[in-house]
Amino acid sequence: MTPDPTLIAALRRAHSLLGRDRKGMPVIEVSPPIAHNRNILRLAFLAPDIQRGIMEGRQPQSLNLQQLIKMHIPLSWKEQREVLNWPHSK
Repeated sequence: MTPDPTLIAALRRAHSLLGRDRKGMPVIEVSPPIAHNRNILRLAFLAPDIQRGIMEGRQPQSLNLQQLIKMHIPLSWKEQREVLNWPHSK
C-alpha cells in the first residue's frame, strides 16, 4: 500500500490543532470553531499504531479521509482497531 498524502496531511493537521502544556502533554483549550477542524482534530486521538500505519501507508485500502471523519471513532484504542478493522495491530 502507498501512503495516502491526504490522510497524512490530515493527521499532521490534527496534531497541529492540539496545544501543549509545560510537560508537553496535549491540551485543547477551545474547540475549533470550524466543524471540519473539529473532525480533523479527532484523528490526533487515534491509537498510536493506527497513526503509524497511516504514516507508513499500511491503512486498509478502503480507508480514506472522508470515510474516517464521518464515522464514529471511539476513544478506546482497542475499539478503534475493531471499528476500523485495523489489520496491523501490535
